[in-house]
Amino acid sequence: MNKEKIEIKGTRYPLIDQIRGFAVLLMVIFHFSFDLALFQWVQIDFQKDLFWWGLPRLIVFLFLFSMGLSTPLSQGREINFKFLKKRLFKLVSFAIIISAGTYFMFRSRWIYFGTLHCIAVASIFILPFRNRPILSLVLGSAIVLASVFLKLNIPWIELDHKSMDYIPLFPWVGIVMWGVFASHKNLHHFEFKENKFLLFLEWQGKHSLNIYILHQPIMYSILYMLYLVLR
Repeated sequence: MNKEKIEIKGTRYPLIDQIRGFAVLLMVIFHFSFDLALFQWVQIDFQKDLFWWGLPRLIVFLFLFSMGLSTPLSQGREINFKFLKKRLFKLVSFAIIISAGTYFMFRSRWIYFGTLHCIAVASIFILPFRNRPILSLVLGSAIVLASVFLKLNIPWIELDHKSMDYIPLFPWVGIVMWGVFASHKNLHHFEFKENKFLLFLEWQGKHSLNIYILHQPIMYSILYMLYLVLR
């Protein structure tokens, strides 16, 4: 069954939405667990427990990789500035909302450069590399491997406090570059056999930004009301 759908430039491929949707699912699970721990209903050490330390990093990896995978498809040989401006406006607006919201709610750990901030800046940074897969692979690998094994990073914005979500452009933009390389190798053409779970992931992937913004306020509010009732 041909599941190709129209995208801004070319075809919309289910795999990209599935990767993004899986990241959304993991994100909701992580934040729900974080909220439970915040209200002291479960005991989780998010820094020392390897699973809970690695899960948010896997989530960011999937978001950024899917972004790199889709960039050559949405932009093509010539930059679609209309699409880019509209997308950046949404990303920057939501990033500002997250920064403002966390500043007033969690003053000591507010988010000044989190996942959405990184995605917004990376959207611009990656444009010159969108049609250069080998350069993307080499440069992206150099950025990531130098950070992981040599602890070498290009300096980025860093305030004094420990942010709840800090995703600096370097080395994370290297993951986006891996996605660009994978796109030119046609990874997005791969299709799993259709099932209800994958269709659910696709739906989440298509609405990932809205879910990203709304899920945590909704979950936190519900758990907070329960906390007030049960304490």
